[in-house]
Amino acid sequence: MPEDYWEEPVVVWPENWEVLALFVSLQTQWAIALGMGSGGRIGLRYEAVYPMLDRVSGGDKQEWDRLFTDMQAMEHAVLAIPAKQP
Repeated sequence: MPEDYWEEPVVVWPENWEVLALFVSLQTQWAIALGMGSGGRIGLRYEAVYPMLDRVSGGDKQEWDRLFTDMQAMEHAVLAIPAKQP
């Protein structure tokens, strides 16, 4: 129910559901920089991304390329969000 969410729900267009589900499935696969005071996300671990793309695309090269490009756009958007300082 909408009242169960702490933020307004986001509307996802049908053509974006597949890549959003892929991106969310990779939420535990972020590479993190440690030390030198620069901690934070530096990108997704592509060794985890590629097998998921293979599975979701079903071997279709054009679908694989489309999903990869869309997933990278989402990754870059997350990386552009400033890290919270303690």
